[in-house]
Formats: sequence, C-alpha cells, structure tokens
Amino acid sequence: MKISVKLTRAENTALLGAGPVELDLEEYLCGVVPSEIYESSHMEALKAQAVAARTFAVRRAMAGTVVDDTTSFQAYRAPLAESSPRSRQAVEETAGQVLTYGGEVIDCFYSASNGGTCKRSGEVWSRDYPYYVNKPDPWDTAARTEKPTNPSHGVGLSQVGCMWAAKQGVPYNEILAFYYSGAALVHEYGTGSVVGFEEETGGFAMNLHTLIFTNNACYKAGRKITPKGIMVHSTGANNPWLKRYVGPDDGLLGKNQYNNHWNQPMDREVCVHAFIGKLADGTIATYQTLPWDHRGWHCGSGSKGSGNNTHISFEICEDGLTDSAYFNKVYNEAVELCAYLCKQYGLTEKNIICHSEGHAQGIASNHGDVMHWFPKHGKNMDTFRAAVKAKLAGSSSGNTGGSAGNGTLYRVRKSWSDASSQLGAFAVLDNAKELADKNPGYAVFDEAGKKVYPSASGSTGSGTLYRVRKSWADAASQKGAFNVLDNAKRCADENPGYSVFDEAGKVVYAGSAAASTYTVQKGDSLWAIAEKRLGNGTRYNEIKKLNGLTSDVIYAGQVLKLPNR
Repeated sequence: MKISVKLTRAENTALLGAGPVELDLEEYLCGVVPSEIYESSHMEALKAQAVAARTFAVRRAMAGTVVDDTTSFQAYRAPLAESSPRSRQAVEETAGQVLTYGGEVIDCFYSASNGGTCKRSGEVWSRDYPYYVNKPDPWDTAARTEKPTNPSHGVGLSQVGCMWAAKQGVPYNEILAFYYSGAALVHEYGTGSVVGFEEETGGFAMNLHTLIFTNNACYKAGRKITPKGIMVHSTGANNPWLKRYVGPDDGLLGKNQYNNHWNQPMDREVCVHAFIGKLADGTIATYQTLPWDHRGWHCGSGSKGSGNNTHISFEICEDGLTDSAYFNKVYNEAVELCAYLCKQYGLTEKNIICHSEGHAQGIASNHGDVMHWFPKHGKNMDTFRAAVKAKLAGSSSGNTGGSAGNGTLYRVRKSWSDASSQLGAFAVLDNAKELADKNPGYAVFDEAGKKVYPSASGSTGSGTLYRVRKSWADAASQKGAFNVLDNAKRCADENPGYSVFDEAGKVVYAGSAAASTYTVQKGDSLWAIAEKRLGNGTRYNEIKKLNGLTSDVIYAGQVLKLPNR
C-alpha cells in the first residue's frame, strides 16, 4: 500500500525532494513511530503506536488523502526511519495490522496524554464514534504521577499511558483494546483475519483484569522480589464486592460510595498482588493490583522471616461464608490464578500456602485464613493444591481445550522458515490448531520445526479445495478454502449457518444451524452473558471467538452471535 505525503520539514525535503511523494506505507511508518513516541520505549508500546499510526494512515490512504509530515496528520521524519531499529522492528512485527470496527478501518486518533480520562470524540470534535468511550485511564494517571505531562485532546491512545502500561507487562493488543473499545485487530490492512494471540493467561479460564495500585504506599516503595511461592488470603469481612478494595471504578467494578478502596494513601501498610470477588454485575473476576514481582505487604512476619519477601499474594473477598455457589466460583477462579502464576514463574502446587500455613511455617503473622472458610464447603488447602496440580497437568476443565504442551510452544506459521508469518505461539496444541484452521495456508510447528498439524492423515481432497460458505451461490460469505476436509468441517462448526462445499458446489458437510443472537444491555459483561444464555460463565471465550472480539470490552446495543447451548 502507498501513501502520498506532502513534505514540509527541511530534513525530509533534503532527502526526498520537495512536493508530495508517494511512499510505501510500512516504510513511511518507520519514520512516523520514532517521531511520535520515544525510540527507547518498551517494545509493546512501540507496537501499539505502530498499529495506531498505521490505522490512521490506511484510512487516509484508502480515501486518497495527501497527508503532510507534521502533527496536523502524523509527524514523519525520514532520517529516523534509518536510525531507529526498535521502531522498525515494531512496524515489521505488526505489518499490515490495523484496527477495525463493524468491518471498517477506524478513524484512529491518539495524543500525548488524556489527563487521566479517555474522551469521547464527540466531546472534542463534532463526530462521535462508538469506539471512543469516556472512562478513567489509570495508566495515564500513573504515568503523569511519575513524570508530569500536559494533556492534549485525549481521544484514543494516550502515549504516556501506553508507555506506562507496556512497562507493567501489558501486551500491545490489550493496550489497544483499552483505548479503542470494541475494535478488532485485523491483518492485511483490515481485509484479512483477526490477529491471533497466545492467550495471556496461557489458556487458563480466568476473568483477569489489571488495575495497579499506583497510589498505595506499597507500590511507591518500589521493592522487587523473585517469587518463590504463592500465599492465599481471604479478606475476613462479609463483603464479596471487589469495589470495596479495588478502585477507582473502571466501569466494571461499580462505584465505592465510601471511597475506601486501597488504591490511595492509607493508615495501614497493607497491599496484595490481586483480589478475587464480584464485579458490579455479580460476575466473578480477578484484579491484579501489583506487578507480580513487586514486594507486597500481605502477611507480616514470623520467627523465620516474612513471606512478603518471597510470595505472590491474593485476597479472596469473603461473603457470609455459607453461600456454596459463590464459594465454588471464587475457589475455581483462585485455582486458575494459581495455575497461571505457577506456569509464569516455574512454581508447582507445592509452593502454594495459605496465610494460616504461612504462620505455621514461621513466615507470617497469626491469621486463620483460609482454613476458617474452605472446610465449610468440603475443601482445604490440600484439595486446593490438588486442583492446581490437575490444572497444570491439563486434566481439569477450563479453556485448555485438550492437548497440553508440556512446556513446548506450538507456532502457527505458513512455513517453519517464514518466521515473519507467525500468527501466534501456544502452550496448548488444540489452541494452535484452531488458529491454523482459521487461516488457510498456515500450519502448526513444534519447537524443532516439525509440522505437527495438519498431518497427512487428515481427510484430504486429493487437490480439492473445500469451501466454507452459507450457500454455494453466496461467494461473499466464504470463511475459507481448505485442502483438508477436517479443517473445513471445523470451520463450519465454528460458524453456525455455514456448510462445506466441494469444487462442484455440492454440500459435503452441513454445519449447525445459524447462531442465536443477543443484544448487549447496559451493565452486561461477556461472562454474565455466557452464564445467563449458555449456562456457564467460563464459556465467554466462545462468544469472543464467534464474534471475532480481541478484548472483553462490549457496549450497549451491540448484537452478539451466541454459540449453541
């Protein structure tokens, strides 16, 4: 793709001459990204900036607009394209990726800072777009606390917020999902498939969110640890709502009318790495509140030292201790969290204790949690550790979807030698297969470069292409064309209302009936919709996949396709 640029900067005209020039869009971006954001920024921030800048440029290139090299459009400095290798890497690793909404490339804006609040476009300019939502931006607030920055228009990505989030380990796709609500990240300048990612939770079925307590004195202390274990706590108060401890409201938590959450200066020196409890809509979620390798203030000390120096910690919000339905949900969420953390830090279930066990080991103060609660529901820390062990082994229910990788990463590429074509790397083989099925021409490779999927044993058509469409006549509805019949069948199964056709137009496999739909109501979440309409909140990922969603963000009025119950 080409873009026309009117050159006004002396450094540009000296290299490229006067007047409008036609540049390769990807090469143009190599001069935009380091002009708009620091070359030294975290790679995930550079990638987010690259996608935002590409989306802005593609929309204008498609309209035939001649842009200039100033911030009236996007800053472009040709010399930086040759002297900024990290920015070039970010452009290359996201090549062709843009943000779309409703199938169209979005009008993508960004600014240095939003002053702590994401703005609707209609608040700043005349036109409202649904993907710009007014909401607090804790990343921007935290960044400006560390280094004051004057706010700009505040629509779309905050560059200082983006850089801060990337430093905390937030991947670029999640940064973009936060700033462009409901937008999809799509290959081939918006005409290809949705970009696939290895799940950040490694296939674990958590409802995980991040809201770092940047205003808590523990975070400001800035001490790091090497995690050697996990300590499970419960709050000791009859209040299952996350908003009691986690704040400010991010649109999911709900408003804390007493404003006594922990993300502020406090009389007590206390802070944990995460909380598990209820969102405003009653669904269960986990909120990470400190970086996992930050030293928390959660267990005091004992005769042999303090678990604060060695253990990641989280609190489960207690209710009245008698509701088995609530208990089972938070118990399972805690199992998922611990399995995820074990995988992240090379731990096993043997490295997990509760606060009361920490006291018995001499590394924590004298508290009874969680053994005053778990036994009321037939559980204890031994059953908990066993559940985590089973989860790590891939034998428990959840989103692992089958074949666990036993430490192997399965890569989805066109060929092993074509590393630049990689769509994702997965610990779970079935997840890799699923992505390959959705992208004709791609295969799954193990770490030795051996193709493990599709194999020659699959039902092949001896050169036949099997097409997945609503009807043979409706070529525009085609989801893909497959050499392997089994792959085509899988695609049809994942798209209710679609069938598989051979090259003569004959139906060789009839998929399931068309999916039912659901119109999102105010206050809905994907978890709540899955629980209400599918009978199980953990099936929310099926809704995401069916609708091509790249984040958990949905909006009132949005029509979602639902999988079969």
